Amino acid sequence: MHTSFLLTVLALSIGVVTGDQAIEQPAHSFPEYNKRFLENQLTPILNPGKTFFVSPTDVDGDGTRNKPFPTLEAARDAIRELKRSDGLPIGGVHVVLLPGDYSLVDTFELGKQDSGTIQAPIVYRSEDAKRVMISAGKTLPVEDLEHIRDEETLERLKPLTRPHVVSMGVSNDIAASFPGDGDFGMISMDGHLLTLSQWPNRGYNHISRVLDEGPKTRNLGPNEKPAPYSKENPTGGKFQTREPLSPKIAAEFARTGDMQIQGYLHNDWYFQAEPVGAIDNETIQLLRYTRYGIVQHIKSIPRRVRLVNVLAELDEPGEWYFDQTEKRLYVWPIPGFNPATSRLVALSSGRKAEHTPAQTLSSANNVLIQLKDTSYVTVRDLTIENSGQLAVQIAGGTHNLIAACDIRNGYARGVAISGGSHNGITGCELHGLESAFTISGGDFKELQRCYNFATNNDIHSCRRRGYGMIGLNGVGIYFGHNVLHDMNGAVNYNTVDTLIEYNEFYNIGYEMGDFNVAYCGAKWHMMNNVVRYNFVHHLLEPGGHPVFPFRNDDGGMGLQIYGNVFYRSGRGGGQFHGPLNSFQNNITLKGSVMWWTNKGPITPKEIAAAWKDMEKFGRDLPHGDKGDNIYLLNKLLGDKGWTQSPWIDEFPRLAEAIDTNPFAQTFGQVNLNYINHVREPFHIHGGDGTIKGMESKKTGRFSDLPANGSFALPEEIDLQAFVDVPKLNFQMKETFRPMKNFKPIPFNQIGFQQDEFRPHPPKKENYRSQVYRKFFNDAGGSYKPDRVNARYPKPSYLQ
Repeated sequence: MHTSFLLTVLALSIGVVTGDQAIEQPAHSFPEYNKRFLENQLTPILNPGKTFFVSPTDVDGDGTRNKPFPTLEAARDAIRELKRSDGLPIGGVHVVLLPGDYSLVDTFELGKQDSGTIQAPIVYRSEDAKRVMISAGKTLPVEDLEHIRDEETLERLKPLTRPHVVSMGVSNDIAASFPGDGDFGMISMDGHLLTLSQWPNRGYNHISRVLDEGPKTRNLGPNEKPAPYSKENPTGGKFQTREPLSPKIAAEFARTGDMQIQGYLHNDWYFQAEPVGAIDNETIQLLRYTRYGIVQHIKSIPRRVRLVNVLAELDEPGEWYFDQTEKRLYVWPIPGFNPATSRLVALSSGRKAEHTPAQTLSSANNVLIQLKDTSYVTVRDLTIENSGQLAVQIAGGTHNLIAACDIRNGYARGVAISGGSHNGITGCELHGLESAFTISGGDFKELQRCYNFATNNDIHSCRRRGYGMIGLNGVGIYFGHNVLHDMNGAVNYNTVDTLIEYNEFYNIGYEMGDFNVAYCGAKWHMMNNVVRYNFVHHLLEPGGHPVFPFRNDDGGMGLQIYGNVFYRSGRGGGQFHGPLNSFQNNITLKGSVMWWTNKGPITPKEIAAAWKDMEKFGRDLPHGDKGDNIYLLNKLLGDKGWTQSPWIDEFPRLAEAIDTNPFAQTFGQVNLNYINHVREPFHIHGGDGTIKGMESKKTGRFSDLPANGSFALPEEIDLQAFVDVPKLNFQMKETFRPMKNFKPIPFNQIGFQQDEFRPHPPKKENYRSQVYRKFFNDAGGSYKPDRVNARYPKPSYLQ
């Protein structure tokens, strides 16, 4: 059915707000809405009154350029002494790191006594950002690498691999970085995180037959325990792969017994890593139970798996393997490797394994740089790499900043900001990490805002799938002008009064289903989170469960989606089905759906039944489970805290929505939107929230939306209204006259900004044009293995 005809039919079938009816503009529709988030955000960087220099040498110095301090700690202690004797000079103190590798064994700690002031801030910075490396991990003796000559070992490798792979034996101290049993460790070479040998190198293979789903833990009773297992008696599910399994792999597992299956064994929203228990000819058995079992729910999409930690599949530059039985490392060096100058580092998880002596794990494997209760401290222009659990931590304090740093190649997270106020990360590049950063702060009960922030960061190529690549938690957080791309995880937030604006998201979630680039949900307290003026493009889902840009899931409240541009963004624009959410003034181009929602209770009988159903918590299910919303609100805000100050003063409509109907789109606003090539402006899903319900083909009707909301069909817009579609420039032309009440979107401000910490941002028209051309003939929706696997970018050292 042609879209314009479809809109006409729908307009006749429901009562909608027409384009002639005035709609009151919300507060977040005005550009100055962000003023309180931005004022006093950054500490002024002043000409320092004193400068100390540091160089990674073994020679003590006095902190001058000619005789620099040998450690960061020495510079820190010199500032402490300066504060005790003369006090901080006007302009503060700069600690300049001269070129070199700063390998930290212990955490570099700054405390409250190391603070600056607004007139005298403290800055730790490099003289040359590309030549100053701060790292943890254990440096391996590259000169010990040698070509393999042993015939038995060579036979374990593919013929094409044998001339290229080198190996070395390692000490027990180094071997502790590769504990095995799922914690295989990591290594980096010359600033690149290498790839643990796997089958296939990129993307996934496919399950052809599920022979045994295996024991599950999802629905265990209160006193039930998971099925027992042992390495001698694996009890997990069994399957065979569509792609032939090399006999070398089975022989290798018989020798080592240490491999892992990664992938989507049940549904495309649930990535898992499971130990292998047995390989018998072409049948792979898991060691133990899984949460959901091995199940083929979506017939059109086979379950996707890859085998990890496989020496027989070490078959391209940058792959590596550690043999636990022989304590020997194997690696195919990356292009540009030079035995005389290259650096090879083993990264540790920072956790103590059962067989690992405690002294082998240093504190720098847990945190490289820590700012605790400091104020007016800036760390900038550094390369921070090879971290363990965390590269940089800011805990408490105020006006602390991580700026213009390259934070890369970490075992776990890049940055964690918790508590305090006006602490942030800006102008950084974060990549090669398990997750990029978390930001928390403020107080939910008292509605105290923290104004912690992340701005102007380039975030890409991180490893976590799904939610939590970036985590926001608290009140009054700002997330603006960041660019997230080329990975399968994004933003998860549990916040109140947070502003997410001017960000760009692309090529995210290409291997996942039921995924969103910014996700919140299942919470009734998350009021006034505004997601505005963002550009989301080229979300090419593999098929199956839908991928959408922004979502308030499971009946969550309070999300305002305003003024965003969605182009080829998975299924479409936004999702919500709870009260007090809105989708306004957005442009959705080339998608299946503009707004996706669920059918909810709207009649008095249905609402009463929904309240009755909540009695299961504390009876059939424990209190605090997802959906036990009144209990969770009381726990967070105090007894009926949403009806008392400060909540009733700032968010009176929360109490009104709970009293009226908290189970549907009560007081929802969907209006003033544009679409182009969208098949279904509103999709009302008729199934329930169970797995089977997600697969349901039932759809609701527009009469299923509550009468106390405003739900207006969008207007069509021609692509000729925009400046340059092939360059992904969706600024409206000056000659275009938008519909009444529609506010032009400040598209040119979306993405990177030029400032002190990002003086040379990439030209948007250049990289956006490349993305447009790269995915011009690609499409989401139906699953085609070759097409989906081709989306996986090659490692940086092979590009």
